Amino acid sequence: MKNIVSTLLVCLFSVAAFGQNRLVLVEHFTQASCGPCASQNPALKTLLDANATKVVALKYQTSWPGVDPMNAANPTEAAARVQYYGVTGVPNSVMDGSGPGSPGTIVTTTTINNRYNTAAPLNLSASHQWTAGYDSIQIGVFVANAGTATVASGAAGSLKLHVAVIEEEINYPSAPGSNGETNFYQVMRKMVPDASGTTMADSWTSGQTQMFVFKVAAPSYLANLNKVAVVAFIQDNSNKSVLNAARTSVQTIAGLPDVGLNAFTAATPGLCNGTTTPMVTIKNEGSLAITSASVAYAVNGGTPVTQNWTGSLSAGATAVVSFPQVTLPAGTNSLVATVSSPNGTGDVNGMNNMSAPLIAAVLNNTPTPAPYSEGMESTSFNSIPAGHVLLYNTATKPLVTVVSKAQVNGLPQELGGYGQSTKSLMVDFFTMQSGAQASIITPKVSGITANHKLYFNHAYASYAGEADGLKVFVSSNCGTTWTNVFDKSGTALATAPNATARFFPQPTQWYPNTISLSQFAGQELIVKFECNSAYGNNLWLDNFWINTAALGEEEIQAAQAKLYPNPARDAVKISLQVLEAGEALVEVINLNGQTVIAQTASVESGMQSIDLHVADLANGVYTVKIALNDRVETLRFTVQH
Repeated sequence: MKNIVSTLLVCLFSVAAFGQNRLVLVEHFTQASCGPCASQNPALKTLLDANATKVVALKYQTSWPGVDPMNAANPTEAAARVQYYGVTGVPNSVMDGSGPGSPGTIVTTTTINNRYNTAAPLNLSASHQWTAGYDSIQIGVFVANAGTATVASGAAGSLKLHVAVIEEEINYPSAPGSNGETNFYQVMRKMVPDASGTTMADSWTSGQTQMFVFKVAAPSYLANLNKVAVVAFIQDNSNKSVLNAARTSVQTIAGLPDVGLNAFTAATPGLCNGTTTPMVTIKNEGSLAITSASVAYAVNGGTPVTQNWTGSLSAGATAVVSFPQVTLPAGTNSLVATVSSPNGTGDVNGMNNMSAPLIAAVLNNTPTPAPYSEGMESTSFNSIPAGHVLLYNTATKPLVTVVSKAQVNGLPQELGGYGQSTKSLMVDFFTMQSGAQASIITPKVSGITANHKLYFNHAYASYAGEADGLKVFVSSNCGTTWTNVFDKSGTALATAPNATARFFPQPTQWYPNTISLSQFAGQELIVKFECNSAYGNNLWLDNFWINTAALGEEEIQAAQAKLYPNPARDAVKISLQVLEAGEALVEVINLNGQTVIAQTASVESGMQSIDLHVADLANGVYTVKIALNDRVETLRFTVQH
């Protein structure tokens, strides 16, 4: 502790020579998956930077509303400060214990200046240094009453000294949450000894001083040792007022190497060929020579493939590490590369050791013979249908997922096309920034003739006139070239009036689309649904179908399928025209998506009837699904006892 004590003795003489100087403490509550945080944090940073000589900033990453790895590393101490101030939403700020409130209201040039020009009851200075092995941080905080009056706590034991280890800057290679932010500033990493702080004397007479010394193990989750600093502040728990604050400067770490991941490539020959040769470029980002490192990549979060690199990298030099060829599985693959253990030791900066995810979309090269059908019903929430891939132009994956009303609190209607099924595919333009693009690509389909068509249903409402768009492309060479066959946006795409709440379609707000595929006769094809956001409202897609007639028009003829009586009490009869004999599977599904009746029936060609006994069903609306010879027909009826 000798060096830290010597440093603080210098502070002692400085404090004795001057009056009570104040630094204003701004505590800010934010989160990596909070949309409003992403829009408001830049303005707050600009203001704080402009007042860097007046303000000490301390940021707490909360546990809500979504994912935040900085909170996950130390959730308890951030939660303690949330509870202390009664914070219920983010972003939120507190200035010198006053708040919480909107950052734009609590923290302004005027409020900073007013508080800065208010004399501090106590002087406060802080210093920190690393131990020789960079495994611990020594911290010294010096408190002095340089005024003429005694300073007293508001209540016995209420005066607390809080100390926080922070990182001045954390830079992620890709957004760690869902709001797009990658850079975070003055992040609280560890409170010393904890969030309760250290109890100070209740009375400080003129000239009274005290030095507080701490030693804390360096948290393993620190991102960059070069960005570590310390914030200290004195707070009176009787009224939450902050008497003064201090901060230390970051220190350059000279004794550890810094290897960075400079580039990562894993290109495939095309959408239908998943072979790739991953290549990782590493770089010496520090001053110490690097002679070894561990380089790895992983596919979809699986077991890493690792190579131990050896060589010699001087400061700023790079080296390319090639891996053996690998075949990626069908689907939307995420590949991440890492580098670690430079020279077999720790790395001063852990935030440049990982690549942003590479998205490699791979379709099964074996085609599915037409007819092709995708009704979304077997796909779970937060997924797209099996065999399809999702491409996007944003740093983070947009919200494109199959949804049912089970994921929407209080929604009464089914979300499948026309309300006739439980699920459909949502493209969340409501949260996708303008210019964001997401494309859903179907599996490869063969057996196309001049009579084949692409059928699909969509529903869309704008927010306030924004021109979100849908384009449909077809490719016969696995995505090397594309032919545009559908292009609508804005009012031409809309099936419902503008909506300022997130749009969930009613059964009457769906629209059928039919596209001729005659120009692709004799070829294998894939279809791309390209969704272009103008930051409007949601687009919904359902019932992808490639065949010579619309769904329900062949083996089961929709126009001649009837169900009666409706409403029903004890039984219903289904009559339908069948073109080809077969085994029909009949299911009755309630509004919760549960199958309440399932039975089979052998049917011959011609007009047929199927009886269903519904006396045991509760009152309500039900869907009947009839599957016959790879075709599906749906009907609705009501049970009313």
